[in-house]
Amino acid sequence: MSLLETFKKLDSATKHSLADIKSPRLLAFSALEISESRCGIDRLSSEHIVACLEAAGVAVKKISIIRALAAATGCVSLKKEDGESFYKLMTKGKREIEHVLEGEKMSVVRIEKNQPRTARQEISDIFKNLVGIVRICDPYYGIRTLDSLDYFPLQTDVKFLTSKTNETGRKLQGEMNDFKKERPNVEFRTVGKNAGLHDRFVVTNKMLLILGHGLKDIGGKESFVIRLEKDLVPDLIKETTRAFDLRWKTGTKI
Repeated sequence: MSLLETFKKLDSATKHSLADIKSPRLLAFSALEISESRCGIDRLSSEHIVACLEAAGVAVKKISIIRALAAATGCVSLKKEDGESFYKLMTKGKREIEHVLEGEKMSVVRIEKNQPRTARQEISDIFKNLVGIVRICDPYYGIRTLDSLDYFPLQTDVKFLTSKTNETGRKLQGEMNDFKKERPNVEFRTVGKNAGLHDRFVVTNKMLLILGHGLKDIGGKESFVIRLEKDLVPDLIKETTRAFDLRWKTGTKI
């Protein structure tokens, strides 16, 4: 994913955090930190910083960024390449924005009742950026579950662990078969009632999403999604993944 695309696809909580920043200095520091942590690019020019912030929906003047960084002695390092200045955020500068970007480690999205289109967009914004192996625990599944699973990136491996469905007949099986043909990287398994499958969540190696309702009910009922980053709950993510994998091994493929 390109640098600008990364900023464009930032989660809404991070975008709102950036939009609330009034200081060009902190905006520049935030852009440098996100660029390094998410893209591995540790030096940006003032022009790059402005473009990245604009991609995230934040407008700032280039001259304001230049002046702010010129006064940020000890917080950024400066390197000249072909007459252009490139900046790297140093530890001192990172300390200044720890509280600013703290919000990206946890966010809560409220899903309104009877607003399915809005709900699908909000869920899509959350799911489309997930990478690596995605583990989903959801006690009930149905045709609408497949619609929600389509929001995950095509290249993502998804393990969907469930227990039962209230939908029966050829229609559900036909939809499942069609879905599997187009999304072979999504695997479904069921476990019995004694497995104690009650919670609804999505977990990756970087974050945990706690779902108020199952994927098939998104938008039909009032609900919420709690997003927790690994830096905030590393032990919880590790334990949740371990428990999921134990149940997964006992599951039966659908």
